[in-house]
Amino acid sequence: MVLYDLAGQPQYYTSHCACIEAVSLSSPAIFLSLVDVSLSQKEIGKQLYYWSTMISSVCSECPHPSEVIVVGTHADIVNKEGLLSRSKAIEDLAKAIFKKQHFRGFIALDATGRFSDNMKKFIGVLSESNDTVVQQCPVISTDCHILYAFLQQMVPSEQVITISQLLSKLQADETNVLPTETSKMISLLKILSDKGLILFIFNKHSPDESWIVLQKSVLLEKVAGVLFAPKEFGEYRALASNIGLVPIPCITECFPDLDTHMLVEFLSQLKLCHLVDSTLKIVDTSQVLLDLTRGSDNGSCYSLFFPSLINVDKPDSFDPAYFNTKGSFGWLMRTKEEHQFFHNRFLHVLMLTLMNGCGGTEMACNPELTSHNRSCIVWSTGICWNRKDGVTILVDVVEQFRSLYMAISLPGPQYRELTVLQDIQNICNQFCPSVDVEEFVLDPRQVSTLFNKGVMPSSLSCVEISELKDAILNNMSGARDLNGKSVVLAEWTNADADACLAKLIGIENDLIGPKLEDLMNEIGAVIPSKWRDVGVQLGVAPGVLDGIQRQNAEKPRSCQVSFEQVFNEWRLQGSKTTYTWTHIIGILRRPAIGENDLAETLATKFK
Repeated sequence: MVLYDLAGQPQYYTSHCACIEAVSLSSPAIFLSLVDVSLSQKEIGKQLYYWSTMISSVCSECPHPSEVIVVGTHADIVNKEGLLSRSKAIEDLAKAIFKKQHFRGFIALDATGRFSDNMKKFIGVLSESNDTVVQQCPVISTDCHILYAFLQQMVPSEQVITISQLLSKLQADETNVLPTETSKMISLLKILSDKGLILFIFNKHSPDESWIVLQKSVLLEKVAGVLFAPKEFGEYRALASNIGLVPIPCITECFPDLDTHMLVEFLSQLKLCHLVDSTLKIVDTSQVLLDLTRGSDNGSCYSLFFPSLINVDKPDSFDPAYFNTKGSFGWLMRTKEEHQFFHNRFLHVLMLTLMNGCGGTEMACNPELTSHNRSCIVWSTGICWNRKDGVTILVDVVEQFRSLYMAISLPGPQYRELTVLQDIQNICNQFCPSVDVEEFVLDPRQVSTLFNKGVMPSSLSCVEISELKDAILNNMSGARDLNGKSVVLAEWTNADADACLAKLIGIENDLIGPKLEDLMNEIGAVIPSKWRDVGVQLGVAPGVLDGIQRQNAEKPRSCQVSFEQVFNEWRLQGSKTTYTWTHIIGILRRPAIGENDLAETLATKFK
């Protein structure tokens, strides 16, 4: 068992997620969540909801649910009667919150009672959780066991070694039975890394120089504990600028006993930062490090950009006219549940991803958003950039509203390759898999109100991107009605809107409409039992659906036959803007249907 003690300060939250992601790819973990029992029920619930969201996110790749034990601290300052009632309430609350994990129970521990009944209970529960995790761990080969034992012999004299160094040691060992080919060794090391026993950092340009971190906990403690330390901590170092830039020489100076190139790869692979050059343009980390290894540069012209280290407030004002051009619109994504939220890890990975699209030559720390002479502006919760093709995009997260909103200005045909909405949705699915969201269309003026005054618009239009496309194709401008929803859009032309929105959702112009045989082969044959649910979402009348069900109840392949009739009803009642692949793909993505994978497959196939 490998133990990780995660600090509770918010500054470490992003590094917590990145580190656990790297050690829980195939093996479930045991999480001990500590809560102060003297706090209010509301505060305890807030903390537990945070850890539940974080655990769901970082363990999303693991095939088994993680074990969760909630431990109550400060039990010695609560009287016995009060502790009993609080314990019951906290356990009920935790049981409701940790639905997607294997919740083992709540145990209040008194630090002064080392041999108390509760301590014995805690040890018993921890032992049971450990047995469960061991049984669920994938079986690894004898070679992996032998290799891990060999690596442990190097500790503590070695912290990090390369594959070439490891192979040299194996070749010098007369008793070695392990393979000494680089490709076979990489396969073994990847298995150990997935198990969380080591950390393997692959160097794609020079595989023999890939790094093997023998003691991850030491590296994580040294690096993350210093880089993200709060100012009041003794480990704090003033390394980063106010926009989150840490020069490579500062990394070298701060960690003289660790290989700088290894650290840069380590931090980049954990998606904590991007390597940028002197113009603040993102560069290929592996290629730059290869050039540096050859001695052509000492790295002084490069820095690491850490979104989590940005210490700049968002600009004071936002002029709606900045985005009030033909082809401009706003978009908002909000969590459905009050206790859900977009955690810091999602925001910071999103900013790194969006930075790739800005193509900028200058990053500003506090300019006015109405100034067009800056290509990229960042602040602690958002980013705004002007792309070289004339596209301008603003993205910001508002924690108090559990929301992320965006404004886009699309001035011309260059925007055909814009996929920023899909990027945001994909990252949300990856890093906030347990968060249910709803999406809204915003007028740029509503974005201005939200940005400048921190006020959520009083009326929001909950529509999918496919519906937005349908609305725009109907040449909507100003306030109109869309399926009973009030939508406010800037004026679009039909041709521009169709090309843009089709690209935003990943499919081409489909105004001709899908063929019935394609619908049946691609949807009816794949999810036949959902014919009625799809019919409801397509707007087929309940009475019609009841008739279809009665008519086909006794027929062979009744579901497929019913699906065919549903599609025919949809075709007959739909307009040229609703009988489209765009629309049916949007239907499949809705929570009521929940066929996101099928939707993505169709979006790829019919573009």
